[in-house]
Amino acid sequence: MDILTNKVVKTRKPHRCWGCVNLYESGTKMRYTTSVDAGEISSAYWCKTCDKLIDQTYDYFDLQDGIDFGSVRDGDVEAWESINNWNT
Repeated sequence: MDILTNKVVKTRKPHRCWGCVNLYESGTKMRYTTSVDAGEISSAYWCKTCDKLIDQTYDYFDLQDGIDFGSVRDGDVEAWESINNWNT
Protein backbone atom coordinates (compact mmCIF):
# COMPACT_ATOMS: atom_id res chain seq x y z
CA MET A 1 0.00 0.00 0.00
CA ASP A 2 1.28 3.43 -0.92
CA ILE A 3 -0.03 6.60 0.72
CA LEU A 4 -0.75 9.32 -1.84
CA THR A 5 -2.33 11.99 0.41
CA ASN A 6 -2.04 12.42 4.16
CA LYS A 7 -3.17 15.78 5.52
CA VAL A 8 -5.48 17.41 8.05
CA VAL A 9 -8.42 19.21 6.43
CA LYS A 10 -11.47 21.12 7.60
CA THR A 11 -14.38 19.19 6.08
CA ARG A 12 -16.94 20.88 3.87
CA LYS A 13 -19.60 18.22 4.43
CA PRO A 14 -20.30 15.49 7.02
CA HIS A 15 -17.99 12.44 6.95
CA ARG A 16 -17.74 9.14 8.78
CA CYS A 17 -14.44 8.41 10.43
CA TRP A 18 -12.96 5.22 8.98
CA GLY A 19 -11.53 4.23 12.37
CA CYS A 20 -14.58 4.59 14.63
CA VAL A 21 -17.53 4.91 12.19
CA ASN A 22 -18.78 8.06 13.98
CA LEU A 23 -20.35 10.73 11.80
CA TYR A 24 -18.68 14.15 12.09
CA GLU A 25 -20.33 17.40 11.03
CA SER A 26 -19.06 19.68 8.31
CA GLY A 27 -16.38 22.05 9.53
CA THR A 28 -14.65 19.36 11.59
CA LYS A 29 -10.88 19.00 11.31
CA MET A 30 -10.10 15.45 10.19
CA ARG A 31 -7.15 13.64 8.66
CA TYR A 32 -7.77 12.83 4.99
CA THR A 33 -5.82 10.04 3.34
CA THR A 34 -5.75 8.49 -0.09
CA SER A 35 -3.83 5.35 -0.86
CA VAL A 36 -3.30 2.88 -3.66
CA ASP A 37 -3.09 -0.87 -3.19
CA ALA A 38 -2.91 -3.35 -6.05
CA GLY A 39 -3.98 -0.61 -8.45
CA GLU A 40 -7.06 0.33 -6.40
CA ILE A 41 -7.28 3.86 -5.02
CA SER A 42 -9.18 4.46 -1.78
CA SER A 43 -9.68 7.41 0.55
CA ALA A 44 -10.68 7.83 4.18
CA TYR A 45 -11.32 10.46 6.81
CA TRP A 46 -10.01 9.99 10.36
CA CYS A 47 -11.17 11.84 13.47
CA LYS A 48 -8.52 13.25 15.80
CA THR A 49 -9.20 10.51 18.37
CA CYS A 50 -8.55 7.67 15.91
CA ASP A 51 -5.61 9.56 14.42
CA LYS A 52 -4.01 9.85 17.86
CA LEU A 53 -4.75 6.23 18.82
CA ILE A 54 -3.18 4.97 15.59
CA ASP A 55 -0.14 7.14 16.25
CA GLN A 56 0.20 5.71 19.78
CA THR A 57 -0.32 2.10 18.73
CA TYR A 58 1.43 1.93 15.35
CA ASP A 59 2.89 -1.48 16.21
CA TYR A 60 -0.61 -2.88 16.84
CA PHE A 61 -2.04 -1.65 13.54
CA ASP A 62 -0.17 -2.90 10.49
CA LEU A 63 -0.78 0.10 8.28
CA GLN A 64 0.58 -1.71 5.22
CA ASP A 65 -2.31 -4.20 5.42
CA GLY A 66 -4.83 -1.42 5.92
CA ILE A 67 -7.30 -0.81 8.71
CA ASP A 68 -10.81 -2.24 8.59
CA PHE A 69 -13.81 0.09 8.88
CA GLY A 70 -14.44 0.77 12.58
CA SER A 71 -11.54 -1.35 13.82
CA VAL A 72 -9.58 1.42 15.56
CA ARG A 73 -12.31 1.98 18.13
CA ASP A 74 -13.34 -1.68 18.30
CA GLY A 75 -9.72 -2.77 18.76
CA ASP A 76 -9.45 -0.98 22.13
CA VAL A 77 -12.66 0.76 23.16
CA GLU A 78 -11.27 1.80 26.56
CA ALA A 79 -8.21 3.53 25.05
CA TRP A 80 -10.37 5.15 22.34
CA GLU A 81 -12.82 6.54 24.91
CA SER A 82 -9.96 7.77 27.11
CA ILE A 83 -8.42 9.74 24.24
CA ASN A 84 -11.84 10.95 23.02
CA ASN A 85 -12.75 12.28 26.46
CA TRP A 86 -9.39 14.07 26.66
CA ASN A 87 -9.96 15.67 23.22
CA THR A 88 -13.38 17.11 24.09
